[in-house]
Amino acid sequence: MNVLERAEQGVTRRRMVIGLCVAVAVALVAAIPGLLTSADNTKKVQTAASAQGASNAQPAEGVINAVPDGSVPTAPPLDPGSTATTRPPLVAGITFTRPSPTTTVAAKPAPKPAAKAPSGTTAPGTTPAPATPPGNSSGGFTPTSTCHNSYDPSCGAFSWQPAPDPNQPITGQVTPSNTTVHVGDKVTFTLTGTDPDASPLQECNVDFGDGQGYHCDPRPSIDPSYCPPQYGPWTPPAKQQGTLTDPPLDHTYAQPGTYDVVFNVRSAMQDCNNPYASQADLKTTVVVTP
Repeated sequence: MNVLERAEQGVTRRRMVIGLCVAVAVALVAAIPGLLTSADNTKKVQTAASAQGASNAQPAEGVINAVPDGSVPTAPPLDPGSTATTRPPLVAGITFTRPSPTTTVAAKPAPKPAAKAPSGTTAPGTTPAPATPPGNSSGGFTPTSTCHNSYDPSCGAFSWQPAPDPNQPITGQVTPSNTTVHVGDKVTFTLTGTDPDASPLQECNVDFGDGQGYHCDPRPSIDPSYCPPQYGPWTPPAKQQGTLTDPPLDHTYAQPGTYDVVFNVRSAMQDCNNPYASQADLKTTVVVTP
């Protein structure tokens, strides 16, 4: 009796172990779909049978379609014309393809036609063509020369442009208070003079004939740096009338004799280059008796 009971208990235990294994296996199979769907709620995995039935359907935005394959494929190289930046991912021998999102670009509106400018005017936003200088039929621009009244040696030799008018001479005279005097008498010399086209008019060198007098040196003649060289064409200065206004000069002779007196007068003598500047010698004679 004891032997039969022990045999029945062993059979019962084996049946219980097999039932527990089957229950565990069923539980694991039931849990697999939940594990797959919980990884990404926004993606669906289709079986081979469902994928075959839906092969003609357009994949929806954001859906991953599993394509079964017997071996792990090698990802194709990127198409040079494709806008993709990565290769398609490979997962457990299944190639996943993601539909490229469609980007819609709004068409640019056609540009508005340019407004037609009235006759004789220029349309806004446009630059008129430069006018053709006189004597230039090619339409090019002839620059204006800057070599006028210049001190630049590259402008060439100096010249007047236009040519000045003819220079007018100085006219005048010197008048002594007496033409015959005694030794020790004072003689007063009065000068008058005019230059029609240059001013001022001044006495410069004076010679009383007895070794007395004085000499003047205009600045341009003694200071070379005072008047820089001129080059190219220059405009002549304006003409101005000059009148001698120097006060009279007194002189006394110590010896008897006949003395030739000379007053040298000049106009515009401090100017650097005046085509109307002139000079003249105004003369008189004085007789001195004992």
